[in-house]
Amino acid sequence: MATVLAVASASFAATSVASLKGVYRFQIAGVSNQNGYYSGGTWYPVTGTCVSSQHCFVQAFLRFTYGTVVFDGAGHATFVSVTSVNGGSGGPREGAVWAYSVSDFDGAMSTATKGVYLRLGSFNSAGVATVVAIRTADDNPDKGVGVAALQ
Repeated sequence: MATVLAVASASFAATSVASLKGVYRFQIAGVSNQNGYYSGGTWYPVTGTCVSSQHCFVQAFLRFTYGTVVFDGAGHATFVSVTSVNGGSGGPREGAVWAYSVSDFDGAMSTATKGVYLRLGSFNSAGVATVVAIRTADDNPDKGVGVAALQ
């Protein structure tokens, strides 16, 4: 019985920056709403007043960013590949290094102007998170929510 309790309590141990270590593949999706119109199959965004010969409306566009990030286990995350579709989620650029912190199962990763919140889950036997939920720091889910998985 003591062995079972020891194993159970280890799986719920508090986490730290060392709980994020290794190569993770990530993807973040969001939505961008634009006012505009279609003409000949092409979208024309409009700021201000709509062209009088057109019918303007708000169109939602999926924004998507995916890539690879390396966490060093000491509070630094390096984005080694980043691809964005439709402007992406406004996140990092390839080669960027962001600081990160972890407390319990929650974390944050940021620069001076951008950031995301992290939620760690599913740990391997070494205590490293294998799955991480991601959301943008401004609490607007339209901006981006996603996941990272340890490779």
